[in-house]
Amino acid sequence: MKKRWQIFLYLLLYIFLLAFVLGFDVKRLIDGKGLFVLLTGSFLLTLPFYHRGMEKGEFLYLFGRKSIEAGLVQTFLLLFIRLSDAKGSEGLLPDIALCFRTMLYAFCVQFTFAGKETKGRQESGFGDFGDGKEAHAPEITYDNCIAAGLTKREAEIALLVCRGCSNAMIAEELVISETTVKKHISNIFEKTGIRKREELRAYLARYSAAD
Repeated sequence: MKKRWQIFLYLLLYIFLLAFVLGFDVKRLIDGKGLFVLLTGSFLLTLPFYHRGMEKGEFLYLFGRKSIEAGLVQTFLLLFIRLSDAKGSEGLLPDIALCFRTMLYAFCVQFTFAGKETKGRQESGFGDFGDGKEAHAPEITYDNCIAAGLTKREAEIALLVCRGCSNAMIAEELVISETTVKKHISNIFEKTGIRKREELRAYLARYSAAD
């Protein structure tokens, strides 16, 4: 995965290219106050998922995901305020268009920080083995998990564990608490007899839908 500053730079170049081709004044997209409020809102929405020991990359991943939610809330409020304004329909369409700058900022933040290829996948042992070759690990499906005796919820969590997701990422993805995630993972370990997350993929690979 490219460094975040490179991703952000390429994204800016793409926006400038679109503005040039469409003959649009890119300066109209700049709203420093709106960007500041979005970043602050994204940070506040990420805080409930923070825990001691959380790595920087994991926090930034969640920050990127939460930027979309913050952008939606902010855009809704901007539209609501403008449509409730006493000015009525005077300059309404241009003002509505400007309200959507927040969503552009949100997508830029999400694209920059919440890339799917996180280092958690490598830490789980399914990325690079150090010899310059990628592992050809077997694909784990929902059927593998059910055949191994896991419940539907445990299967969902097991799949995310196999993808290298942390407890915080799983909790955010499934909209449950980290305590619940830890409890399910403990049950999975007890059922499978494994002790580490890295062993789960190899264990589940033994099973198929026919088992």
